[in-house]
Amino acid sequence: MRERKRQATRRALVEAATTLFLRDGFDETSVAAIARLAGVSPRTFFVHFTAKEDILFHHVERYAELAVAAVDALPDDATPWQAVHAAMIAMIDAADPIGDEADRLAPVRAELARRGHGAPASLVRRLQGLQLAVLEAVRARFGPQTPGANRAAIQLGAAIGAVTAAAVHDQTPDRTRLARRRAMHRALRLAEAGFAPS
Repeated sequence: MRERKRQATRRALVEAATTLFLRDGFDETSVAAIARLAGVSPRTFFVHFTAKEDILFHHVERYAELAVAAVDALPDDATPWQAVHAAMIAMIDAADPIGDEADRLAPVRAELARRGHGAPASLVRRLQGLQLAVLEAVRARFGPQTPGANRAAIQLGAAIGAVTAAAVHDQTPDRTRLARRRAMHRALRLAEAGFAPS
């Protein structure tokens, strides 16, 4: 019951922030306004998010869950290399959902990235957490003695960096969702090229 209430409050905050970001702009939206529209106190806002910028990237935690599930679902004879690839594909597929608030916030995230000339700090922190979660799943699955297990950290870092760069810098308004997804898949192929088994 408590967890359901927590999730409902979090969803209300995300929806309120989304409405205000799209209507008034990111800079003009305050934490107090988000909390007011969600029907909670500003203090409650900070129980769920450290800053309003964090709402723009709230969906990244879900990517980690999907990536870990993709690693766990691999057949017994899979390699660490295949685990990294499967995790990245799961995250790319999740990065462009249909009709949820992550997609609605894409233009706001893109504007923030353009103004800051790259990935915002809150996104970088979340990506680091995501990378750690996937690496722990790979290490738990294969153990450090498996050939390629230690190299997986480098492969994953390169892949996340390349795909993130493609996603952040390919958010122009006239770009279709399919084109963005293709750009992320292309970035993954380019990142993997240097690590592909011979």
